[in-house]
Amino acid sequence: MVLFSVIIFLSISSICLPEEFFSVTKDYKLKFPENLNFKKDFRIQWWYFTGHIYDEKGSEFGYELTFFVVNVQKKKFNSKFGVNRIYISHFAITDVLNEKFYFSEKADSGAFGFAELSENELNFRIDENSLRYNIINGFHIKAQDSEKALELFLKPLKPLVLHGENGYFRKSEESPFIASYYFSYSNLYTHGTLKIRNKKFKVTGKSWFDREFLSNLIGTKLSGWDWFSIQLDDEREIMLYILRKKDGSIDLHSSGTFIYANGKYRNLSIKEFSVTARSFYISRKTKAKYPIEWEVRIPSEEVNIRITSLVKEQEVLAYKTTGNYYWEGTCKVEGSSNGRAYLEMTGY
Repeated sequence: MVLFSVIIFLSISSICLPEEFFSVTKDYKLKFPENLNFKKDFRIQWWYFTGHIYDEKGSEFGYELTFFVVNVQKKKFNSKFGVNRIYISHFAITDVLNEKFYFSEKADSGAFGFAELSENELNFRIDENSLRYNIINGFHIKAQDSEKALELFLKPLKPLVLHGENGYFRKSEESPFIASYYFSYSNLYTHGTLKIRNKKFKVTGKSWFDREFLSNLIGTKLSGWDWFSIQLDDEREIMLYILRKKDGSIDLHSSGTFIYANGKYRNLSIKEFSVTARSFYISRKTKAKYPIEWEVRIPSEEVNIRITSLVKEQEVLAYKTTGNYYWEGTCKVEGSSNGRAYLEMTGY
């Protein structure tokens, strides 16, 4: 899922040569679990966790924990001050009952051990935020700041989903090289602990994991995107990715994936579904006008649902790391099926 600011893209493009890193093409064959690990030959990549968790009394929380790596250049330095990579993490908690949203961000070059990343296994740490994976136990994620702390164990309940064409996910009409390799675990059993200020909760729930890596810049005609990860109570999941162009139209490579209860899935072209904004929220911080209620229709699957933010104020101000702001938060799903969703909106 998929988020990076234009500022980050432009800043790294001025200091690294495109030919240093691989372009995304249809010829690349994804292999697992190897492609869960860090890929040194691609410029930008991330591991993205969102989820819906509940304490023992049934109080609901949403969470987002993301890990980014920007490969700046491959040159080897004798000094620790030489920058090869930038490590970034975003951490957000939504307290649904109290309508509170908490966000923090971290960034580091890894020069003095504040960030570490293994190239042979998925083991990533930046300050107190960390991510580990092994094929037997699944994912172990941790994050902490002055207001909150999270430690979760996540076990996939379904096989990996390869979005687009076997994981090749094109993002623009302008070029087939403006694309990523994109795959997900759409349903992970989740348990662990959450702490908000002085209160600690034992939590269980359901999560969604995204992994993407790419090298080329976003299209020059793109203004932003809307991303939905929808988890229905009947054990079906839906990913929708809407690419909005500056002229107000939708890029024809907007697409989605429909995942069935048995783990099988199929790609959805933009012609097979519709998303319509029904109500909006204007941010007090940025004055951005975000759609926070959407109608989603997938006629071939008899899906007609309404997705509504559980808390209006879930805007992320990531000026210190990715240099942008965006809205990402937990939502309820009602209609032909009920459930929960995470929604990310950029470029508003």
